[in-house]
Amino acid sequence: MKKLLTIALMLSFAFAGQTAFADGHGHGNGNGKGKAKGKPSFVDKKHRAHEEWKREKEYEKEYKKRYKKHDKDDDRDDDVWSRRREDERRRDDDRRREDDRWERSREEQRRREDSRRRTENRSVGQVILDGVRNGQAGSN
Repeated sequence: MKKLLTIALMLSFAFAGQTAFADGHGHGNGNGKGKAKGKPSFVDKKHRAHEEWKREKEYEKEYKKRYKKHDKDDDRDDDVWSRRREDERRRDDDRRREDDRWERSREEQRRREDSRRRTENRSVGQVILDGVRNGQAGSN
C-alpha cells in the first residue's frame, strides 16, 4: 500500500512539474523570447508590423514582375483593335469569296439556260446541220 501511494505521489509531482514548466518564461504562452528578456509588448507589435510590411512589399514586387507586360492599357487596346481589324479582314475575304462563287454559279446557270433555249426551239433540219458541222452525223 505504501508503494502504491508513493508511486501516485511521484506521478502527481511529475505532472505538476510539467505544467509549471510549461507556464514558465515563454514556454507555451505565445510570448516567445521577447518577454523572457523583459522587452515590452509594443516591441513585439512593432516587429510584427514590420514583417507584415515586408511581406506586402515582396508581394507587390512579385505582382509587378508577373504582370509587367499588362501595365500599359495602350498595349492591351492595340492588341484588341488589331485582332478586331484582322477579324474584319477575314470576314470581308470570306464575303468576297462567297460573292465570287455565287457569281460563277449564276453565270453557269445562265449559260445552261441559254443552251437549253437554243436547243429547245430548233427544227429537225437545224439539229442535223449542227451535227454535220460538228462531225457527229455520219452513215451507219
